[in-house]
Amino acid sequence: MSDLSHHPCLALLADQILATKFVIPAATAQLLARPRLQHPELAPRVVLLCAPAGYGKTTLAASWAAASSTPVAWLSLDAGDNDPLRFLVHFIHAIQGQCAEFGKVMADMCALIPPPPISALMRPLVNLLCALPERLCIILDDLQLVTEPAVHEAIAFLVDHQPARLQLIFASRSEPPFSLARLRGQGQIVEYRGEDLRFSLPEVEAFCNEVMQLSLPPEQVSTLAERTEGWIVGLHLAAVALSHHHDKAAFVRTFTGDNRHVSDFLLDEVLHGLADETLNFLLQTSMLERFNAALCDAVTGRDDSHAVISEIERANLFIFRLDEQRLWYRYHHLFGALLESRLRAAAPSSVGLLHRRASKWFSENGFITEAVVHALAAPDHESAADLMETHHSELFSHGRMGSALAWSRQLPESVLAERPLLSMVCAWGYLYLDEMAELERHLCLVDKCLAGFHDAPFGGKERAMLGQLALLRGCQSAYQGHIDKGIAHFDEAQASLAPGRTLFRAAAVARGVFYFVSGRMEESQRLLEDNVLIRDATHNVQVPITAACALARSHLLRGRPLAAKQIYDKTIQALLVCGWQYLPACGMLHIGLGEVAYEMNELALAEQHLVRGVEMTAAGLQYVNAWGRVLLAKTRKELGKAAEAWDPQFEVLLLRYAGRLVVEIAPLSAVIAGYWLSLGKMDAVQLWSEAARLPLEPALAPGREAEYLVQARFFILAGRRSQALDLLERLWYPAVQGKRLAVMTEIQVLKAICLQKDGRSDEAMMVLQQGVSLAENTHLLRVFINEGEALSGMLKKLARGADYKSYVHTLLGHMGADAAQESAQTFERLPQLFSKKEKLVVSHIARGATNHEIAESLFISLNTLNSHVKKIYVKLGVNSRLQAAERLRQLGLAE
Repeated sequence: MSDLSHHPCLALLADQILATKFVIPAATAQLLARPRLQHPELAPRVVLLCAPAGYGKTTLAASWAAASSTPVAWLSLDAGDNDPLRFLVHFIHAIQGQCAEFGKVMADMCALIPPPPISALMRPLVNLLCALPERLCIILDDLQLVTEPAVHEAIAFLVDHQPARLQLIFASRSEPPFSLARLRGQGQIVEYRGEDLRFSLPEVEAFCNEVMQLSLPPEQVSTLAERTEGWIVGLHLAAVALSHHHDKAAFVRTFTGDNRHVSDFLLDEVLHGLADETLNFLLQTSMLERFNAALCDAVTGRDDSHAVISEIERANLFIFRLDEQRLWYRYHHLFGALLESRLRAAAPSSVGLLHRRASKWFSENGFITEAVVHALAAPDHESAADLMETHHSELFSHGRMGSALAWSRQLPESVLAERPLLSMVCAWGYLYLDEMAELERHLCLVDKCLAGFHDAPFGGKERAMLGQLALLRGCQSAYQGHIDKGIAHFDEAQASLAPGRTLFRAAAVARGVFYFVSGRMEESQRLLEDNVLIRDATHNVQVPITAACALARSHLLRGRPLAAKQIYDKTIQALLVCGWQYLPACGMLHIGLGEVAYEMNELALAEQHLVRGVEMTAAGLQYVNAWGRVLLAKTRKELGKAAEAWDPQFEVLLLRYAGRLVVEIAPLSAVIAGYWLSLGKMDAVQLWSEAARLPLEPALAPGREAEYLVQARFFILAGRRSQALDLLERLWYPAVQGKRLAVMTEIQVLKAICLQKDGRSDEAMMVLQQGVSLAENTHLLRVFINEGEALSGMLKKLARGADYKSYVHTLLGHMGADAAQESAQTFERLPQLFSKKEKLVVSHIARGATNHEIAESLFISLNTLNSHVKKIYVKLGVNSRLQAAERLRQLGLAE
């Protein structure tokens, strides 16, 4: 089951959207004009600035943005952008600076629980970018700070599908997370590397003597250029130090070595000339990613930070303002890192205090993410835990689940043990990720905290927490395959939760799924129908989507695939109206539609839905995603794409669920084993059978019907036919009792094959005829088609019998077999196969008449004719006029 514990916030929090991330850094007075590095504004799709720290990448990109005639969206990346949806929200917000209405619905989608995977949002994002009214340049600065593979994949997708009117500029210390080969081959990228960005000798001379006004002779300029190798920040440090040094020649002679040594040496020189108060300010604020005067006052304990910051800015001490109002600043990354290193060496005991002060200020001013980060850095675990618990709805949403769980792992267990709500929230996260060991650890912590509150009054906080704990235990039981235990937990949950609230409805839907899996179809249907409406989902759409999927699959098992399709379609339409169509849970609906299309042998449509569903559920919904991937592999195999379906990593994923009962909508373990059987992997299925441990005596295990059907199929293929027949007989009565027509049909098909292999042909034909009669009005085809040659001969024999049914011909058509060649009575059976009107239409189709000609000849409307033609296609087992003509030719009916 998925995370059902949180309320989605439809408005993004103030601390998530940092306005300073979108401000183009202002040019400093010491900026050197560099005509040789002009912005290639029109030609390339991608511009890459890739060089180590201190080579002026940000400064150059900012100068391009300031001079560009094309609108520019700027995004300064940081470690927080490793949360994929935060990255996407920031990316969209950057563009909104130039196009205010861009991506508002998509940004809201990122705030929902469960959040959609970024992979599911990239295609619609590209479509939105294609619709921009004018050309746009987007600059992503400090790309090296983003290390999350999901974000890398999103950026690569954007580059691969980049609209023609969009230019991307990346500034990074390391190689970008996408291949450059194709862009280079197409001439669609311009690259500036360290050797391009470093100052040339004339630029060193201009910087020192024109910008910094040092009046250095040529030999000293040449020495500086040689020693720094044109490294811009090194030259800048040297220039600042030289401006306060009386003997410039001696200074130039005294330093040498690589960048790190140069920076250490020059930092000493720069800091040496500063007043003690200014130096202390720099050291005490060095651990701040960004700062303003009020924050610095709080951290340093002084009240004149505004004046100090202004003085530092005038002295050009590697400080950058982050907004036009001069409210927020940051240090040059290298300068800040060197200062922090100096602080830890000089006053290690002060570091924790400074972090605690920063955390307190950020918390009081609503910047919760930064407050938690500084509390953990202090380390002040109590404060960090208090912040996470108080603001759990925000911190565990907005695509930040991964960061929040990473923070929680830094907390000692003794701290978590005192905070049941925080432990509960973490438990939902680990359930969402199917990390059962961590889930159990946190549930045990909650159990201990609530041990004395089992008699708490209904409606109170403690009673509600007990209800949520019971719901979590029920969901845990789903992953452990304990049906009765899970239902008991849901009973307990609903007894403690307020009716009508999200968690109460979640418990009802979870119970409905358990009833569905255990074959209690009527009870399941009532619970699911009561909770299926999207408009009732005031907090969590996972609840009605899960209900819709379970309800649709119950219809499919009862032989009503069209009813199942209608539920899926109706739910998707309701989500579309609300703007929630990109939720990962919506991918469940597409996978369900793919399964329905597969069972009706509409393989191209099945592949289309399954590809979309797998893509949408890729991040987070692991169980459902695995189910979709198996169905997609099966579908592609039938489409003749076996090589594409084979994926060794996919096989490793399947081993996680093979033989494991998970009480979910889809019987993944059975689907996996069935897929392996279709590939002829008998050894793998043998291992699956041993892992599944399906009991045959004294009674069959509840909730494992699909696995038992695979086991019966395995028995047949292994020559253990008596065991197979016995097992199928025992499965029959529960299927009849539950009115699961699709299951009843599959049982009869397998029995017929088994009896035929056992030499009992008459019994086999009688059983198969019963199976065909059961399936005649269901539109379910794959249950027969999947058996191939083992069944086609028996179906041909049925087609020659006195009780011939048109559905047999439809099946043979879809299986590629030719019933007409097996029967000399085709014309005599034509009235049985088609109605009188359909027979007339068939005769015209056989002559090659067009629809207009047929309609005029028969005096009927085109709509009526199209209705007849669709029915004829179904009976012939075809999907087009060309296929129909060919089938009629094979039947000997074409002129």
